[in-house]
Amino acid sequence: MQERLLDWCRSFAPAPLSARPAEWLRAALGIGLALLVTIPVSAWIFGASIALPLAAPAAASAVLVFVASSSPFAQPWSVLAGNLFATAIGVALGVSDVPIATAAGLAGALAIFCLFGLRCLHPPGAALALVAVVGSPEIHAYGFQLLYPVAFNSALLIAVALIYNNLSGHAYPKPRPQKGNTHHTQDALPSERMSFSEDDVERALADFGEYVDVTRDDLAQLIKQTEKHALRRSMGEITAADIMSRDLYWGTPDCSIQRAWQTLREHRLHSMPVLQADSHKLVGIVTLVDLLKHFRPASARINFGQLKFLRGVQLRAIMSSPVVSVTEDTHMVDLVFLLSDRGLHCLPVVDDEQRLVGMITQTDLIAALYRNWLKHLPD
Repeated sequence: MQERLLDWCRSFAPAPLSARPAEWLRAALGIGLALLVTIPVSAWIFGASIALPLAAPAAASAVLVFVASSSPFAQPWSVLAGNLFATAIGVALGVSDVPIATAAGLAGALAIFCLFGLRCLHPPGAALALVAVVGSPEIHAYGFQLLYPVAFNSALLIAVALIYNNLSGHAYPKPRPQKGNTHHTQDALPSERMSFSEDDVERALADFGEYVDVTRDDLAQLIKQTEKHALRRSMGEITAADIMSRDLYWGTPDCSIQRAWQTLREHRLHSMPVLQADSHKLVGIVTLVDLLKHFRPASARINFGQLKFLRGVQLRAIMSSPVVSVTEDTHMVDLVFLLSDRGLHCLPVVDDEQRLVGMITQTDLIAALYRNWLKHLPD
């Protein structure tokens, strides 16, 4: 009993913050900018007697869209629709014959209930419903026309958030990850086939029972990141430098496709990095599939040992660029996800100046995973 009481008391302590101080500054500047734009412009258009009572809910909305821009509360539909529906409920109760104290309580309760059902839950909407009920005579005289300044403030906040959040590296509105794989089949991504499914996330949320201020996609992403960090810890510090091939064959942009084909065929390779001749910087990559698109068929029956390629075609014309590459300190867990989920067959390894220092193939990765598995087998 005493231990439970202590745990309950500890729950009042501040929760640790996951945001860095730089994020505090970014959010504070965004909120200040949005309010400096929204409140004066709204006062100029609708008058200070209308704009100022709406300033506090606008500030609360600004906190959500700039501090927690990935929250379901902060998405454009929630901000605009949530504020408008809640205001309409408040105005309807404000002009009714219900006693003002009772109307205020009903406004908050009905607003939240309706916003849940309309999938636009936005906490500042409850404040707007109360403003519409208990506001000044000027607010009451506005009636349902109060929806105009509320819509204007909400739309302006969203506009500022769209510009500021995206320019400062925070995608807004929160994008939904695309489903499917590189082969355009219904199979799950390789990394997800032995992991949790969307149904597992749904069941976990149902078991939790309370509203969770995070989207299902974000929750799934957090679980995946947790799994990756746990796997990293169990594997130890195995990096690209430990498993990459260092004796490489490569071509230049001026190299002919005939020569590239000979190199790949002679050394039984599936791809060839393309480097600048003078600096050895990685500029592209060519695969067998890229080469086979440019051969000249000599007859109806193809002999792959005697392929004739179109003359004059250089690698610069067919190479893929830019190239997905990694650095020497990239952990093996990250290599697994790149080579499996992205559908890549190899990964060039580059240094800080984008010069090629190694290559990692699916074979290299499988061998490294096997050695790591053997190392952790019980004696």
